[in-house]
Amino acid sequence: MNIFDVLNLFKSKIEDLNPINKKYLISRGNQNGFEDLVPEIAETIKTEISDTTIFDYKVHLGHHFPDMDLIVNGDCFGLELKSRSNGSWDTNGNSVFESITDEDYQDIFLLFGSKEPGKDHLLVRFDYYWKVTSAINVTHSPRFKINMDTNESVFKDAQEYYQLRDKTEMEKVAFLQNYLKEHTTGTKWFVPQDSSSESIKPTSLNLLPQNIQNQVKAEVLVLFPQDLITSKKANYARAHEFIITNHFYYSSSFRDFFSAGGKWEKNNVEFPQSVGTFHSLGPEIRYILNNSNSEFQKLAYESWNTLELPLNKTSFFDDYCKVVDLIGRVNFYPELQESRIQKLSNLL
Repeated sequence: MNIFDVLNLFKSKIEDLNPINKKYLISRGNQNGFEDLVPEIAETIKTEISDTTIFDYKVHLGHHFPDMDLIVNGDCFGLELKSRSNGSWDTNGNSVFESITDEDYQDIFLLFGSKEPGKDHLLVRFDYYWKVTSAINVTHSPRFKINMDTNESVFKDAQEYYQLRDKTEMEKVAFLQNYLKEHTTGTKWFVPQDSSSESIKPTSLNLLPQNIQNQVKAEVLVLFPQDLITSKKANYARAHEFIITNHFYYSSSFRDFFSAGGKWEKNNVEFPQSVGTFHSLGPEIRYILNNSNSEFQKLAYESWNTLELPLNKTSFFDDYCKVVDLIGRVNFYPELQESRIQKLSNLL
């Protein structure tokens, strides 16, 4: 038995659970049903083999990378766990520095579970972790983008990935700098190694393709609607800080970028242009609400807490509608009544 035999056992045993218990499909905050399921499957495999010299395992989870150790014939392999609830095969990965572990693994694999749309069933795929790192994205620190269908990894080969384990922190930073400089059309992150002219410069929002601009606007409309959709003067501080920190984009006039002032008209009733922006970006906002990861949702709920609105946190989409409907009642009640719009979320 080798590591691929073991990974195929994980795949088949999880996919055989049809229908699967709904508790293993939960993906909300710190609750992750897939991370609960896989160690149970590991225990089943261990019991069936009944020889720890052939197969054993250790669970880490938490902030350790990777999530599990699989010991096969005395060799230790790392196993990272990822899952999606919408049938897709891509997600945000781990922190770049966290994922370049210096622990002694033969190889590190990723086990990915994706819920079949409309079914209580998981499909499972696995591959070498380095192979499915399709890009480096930015949250509060550089993170790998995981894509099980990618044909192009961040790394040229396994050797390049594993060589990083022996490098110093500054050498790892240099690798990131070089990668990001070569991918200037993508998301950027800046580590100030020196003051040379080669340091990565922020990108102007106004120079980005329109679809990227719309995506950025939609993100901050989800995170900070109470700051941006208002009958008073909008507060762009948190939105601009988020965009700079997470995307390294900037604007010399964020107000003009976001709404360009003026009015928006619906049913012969005037609203601030921010309401028109909210309406026009409905498809982008709905996509974010249906596909965002737990980290993004956590940031949104922290922002919405300032409204002191009770939210059950079982549906990110429904909770957002409650938030914007409150904003509508507080800021635009007469306009909504006159324009025969029952609630602000109807504009999505």
